[in-house]
Amino acid sequence: MTLASLGLCAGSIYVFFLLWALLQERLTTTPYTPHHDPSSWSPLGGKKQQAEYFRSPLLLNWLQATFSTLVAAVYLTLNRSKSDQRPLLDRLGLGALSSRGAERLAKPTPAVTRSQTKQQNGHALPIPDNVSSLVSPLLLRYLLIATLQSTSSQLGLHSLAHGISYPTLTLAKSCKLVPVLIMNVLLYRRKFPAYKYGVVTLVTIGISIFMLFNAESEKKRSAKGPGKGDSLVGVGLLALNLLLDGATNSTQDEVFHRYTVSGPQMMLVMNALSSLLVGASLLLPLHSIPLIGAALGSKGGSSELQTAMAFIGRHPEVVRDLLGYAMAGAIGQVAIFETLQRFGSLTLVSITVTRKLFTMLLSLIVYSHHLTPYQWSGVGLVFVGLAIEAREKRREGLMKRVASEGEGKARVKDA
Repeated sequence: MTLASLGLCAGSIYVFFLLWALLQERLTTTPYTPHHDPSSWSPLGGKKQQAEYFRSPLLLNWLQATFSTLVAAVYLTLNRSKSDQRPLLDRLGLGALSSRGAERLAKPTPAVTRSQTKQQNGHALPIPDNVSSLVSPLLLRYLLIATLQSTSSQLGLHSLAHGISYPTLTLAKSCKLVPVLIMNVLLYRRKFPAYKYGVVTLVTIGISIFMLFNAESEKKRSAKGPGKGDSLVGVGLLALNLLLDGATNSTQDEVFHRYTVSGPQMMLVMNALSSLLVGASLLLPLHSIPLIGAALGSKGGSSELQTAMAFIGRHPEVVRDLLGYAMAGAIGQVAIFETLQRFGSLTLVSITVTRKLFTMLLSLIVYSHHLTPYQWSGVGLVFVGLAIEAREKRREGLMKRVASEGEGKARVKDA
């Protein structure tokens, strides 16, 4: 059952985020051409207006967070057993935003030995919370996660405006397992079973080899010519992006370890808070927002919402791409948070980074591209890592089943 659940979660992530990635590429790298109308022609040369790129990352993030909040609410409302008679707020996870609600959901401290702790999937030793009578500690953690995630996504997008190339960004994101592992150890002193370190090493090296020896990426890099390499500012933004990603995933693990919350509940609250934070930024003048105004070169008093609405007015077809992007990401997030709750952040990141590899392999099949021998060796390393992960998950599932059967027989004998 453990391996089957892992396969279902991974398959859902691959399907919906493949569509999400295609729409993201369309929105961020493809120009939108103005419709033919009298105002789009020059009275002198009769030329059309130049095509424009969609430059509103805050609107993308706000739509994603808002749709994810709605999808999580619908999922939690419909996906419940008949015996679940909790109030709606508790089913949605909103009751935990009060200090009393957080205290009810805090897990008791079990007696765990050092050897047992090492077998957990990235769970730290339980540390009791001093629950404040005024502010919910769980709410503070949700706010931290929402802030980290919102900031991280902006840093990644704006590193592209400071000299980072798409191949460099993709390669760095493919190595996301490393900062997640490091932040788990540094922030929360977590211990992992030995095979986790092996899987992280194999997958990271394999994907790095695959991306570094991508012939098409090399052609794009050489076509850019000298003087257009990655700047120190861009590299710094990208490094901060990866560190915040690691802190986000490790803090999510910590919430699941300390509190009885489900993945969709965290998805709802975290995205609702992100929607509020990003929505407020949408209304501010661009030049007043650190990093974003500088990246877009804005010196005026208009907000990003005004800029985005003006773009939509000129290119109404972008609405279809925006809605599809937000919906695909929202449904995919349900699978992501189910995976995070059931299997931990390292397993989740293994799935999300290998999705890039499977997407590229699908492209090879569809468009008849060819791999270099080095790239095939990278693919082999990734699949070895995935095989180890699947074998260990299956072994853990069998051990749990044997243990539960043994407990059942013991109870029968005692009766």
